[in-house]
Amino acid sequence: MNPNDARASRSRRALLDASLELLLQKPTASLSEVAAHAGVGRATLYRHFDTRDKLVCAITLDSLGAIQSVVQPILDEELSAEATLTRIIGAIVPLANQYHFLLSLWNIGADDPQVMEIYNQQLASLFELVERGKSEGWIKPSLNSRWIVTTIDSLIYSAWWMLGQGEMTEDEVTTHILDTLFSGITKK
Repeated sequence: MNPNDARASRSRRALLDASLELLLQKPTASLSEVAAHAGVGRATLYRHFDTRDKLVCAITLDSLGAIQSVVQPILDEELSAEATLTRIIGAIVPLANQYHFLLSLWNIGADDPQVMEIYNQQLASLFELVERGKSEGWIKPSLNSRWIVTTIDSLIYSAWWMLGQGEMTEDEVTTHILDTLFSGITKK
């Protein structure tokens, strides 16, 4: 491997990480602010991302990739739908920043065909998992599957919020997501 390629790759990774951190704090941050936050010159940032939209799109793709990298191995296992969903939720919670980024700056990434292809594949996988849960008798067949997928997204968003506020730990939000999803909020 060319040492310059490795250095460029490390530089790009550091820029993506610093950009994610800053844009979560300040979604309107300029490229100059991103460069300062990352501790690099604007020329270095522009070498990797010549527009803010390209940077946001790169973070979006990176975030979707991070989520996919933890979800796909779980989907590849031959577990029940319940066990699969439980493992996926536990794997996604530590990626709360990426998930929040996707929600907060989605309008830019949604215009990119590659982003939409990956996102739609991820939604399709979750939809298939819900359908499998119904066929296994674990999920009520009367519930709309897209409703369930949206509910799962909403619970993950709630987890991010509680983590971001410092009100709960990753383990606590994971437990609350699963308990709310599987048992609801009422005492029966």
